[in-house]
Amino acid sequence: MKMHIEKALQISKGRVEGPFGAAELLDINPHTLRGRMRKLEIHWQEYRPDN
Repeated sequence: MKMHIEKALQISKGRVEGPFGAAELLDINPHTLRGRMRKLEIHWQEYRPDN
């Protein structure tokens, strides 16, 4: 699960929700995705292009 979320964040460039966000790619609710990211200690900031 962690690898799938990380891959979706790479593709979405760190965006969690919205039209091109990781939640849409994974077909789950953005709130659910944030909860799973918190549980798995995944930080979306690490996937932003300016980081």
